[in-house]
Amino acid sequence: LATHPYYENGWSRKTVYPWMGFDKKIFLDDYPQENLIREYVSDREMFETVLDILKQNQGKPLFCFGITMQNHGGYTYAGENWSNSISLEGYTQNYPQVEQYLSLIHETDKAMEYFITALEEYPEDTIVLFFGDHLPKVEPEWYDEIGIDIQDDLTRHMMQHTVPFYIWANYDIIEEKTDITSINYLAGYLLEVAGLGETPYYNAVSDIRKAIPAINAFGFYSTDSGCFLSFDKASEEEREWLQKYKNL
Repeated sequence: LATHPYYENGWSRKTVYPWMGFDKKIFLDDYPQENLIREYVSDREMFETVLDILKQNQGKPLFCFGITMQNHGGYTYAGENWSNSISLEGYTQNYPQVEQYLSLIHETDKAMEYFITALEEYPEDTIVLFFGDHLPKVEPEWYDEIGIDIQDDLTRHMMQHTVPFYIWANYDIIEEKTDITSINYLAGYLLEVAGLGETPYYNAVSDIRKAIPAINAFGFYSTDSGCFLSFDKASEEEREWLQKYKNL
């Protein structure tokens, strides 16, 4: 199941999801839309929908891929159904967009607490992978104030796309910390934790991950150099691994 409480034509999801092997798709029109934050379906409502789906499928294996919408930019909403709960003090200027973003994240914190608490009581073994894709597009000066004032475009870009992720289960799993990785590797971590067996593809990806621990469209993390590099700065050995990944 793939679910996203927004329009089905975004990023051609209606067309792409079946190609990716999803049997069912749930978009905005399938949600009750009873709990909106700003103009978007709240994370709480999406988590409630996922919990309902789990109950309906109890006793059957289920893989659910969900993309939330509540915290999508921009952060200048001034409607009647929203007011910021967080304000910033002690900075050189006001950051209303940052305050709205942090207030939205605070709502997500509460929704995730509700979701995890419900899953703790769920009778079947369940694993959840939480991740994001990038930091918010807010006032540029804010990033300067919090230390992302690096002039190098690649490093700045990588820092703005460095986000936390975690895997949680309602039963005991091995605890592990990963210092650096990238979204393309998360599926492999999830399969390992779930004990679902290896595949030739993810065996190959695991080997590449050991040599190239993080990669995206703009560059990669070099263990030799201890920093992010553009692809044209790769060593000969790194170029070989990058080419293997490209071939794969």
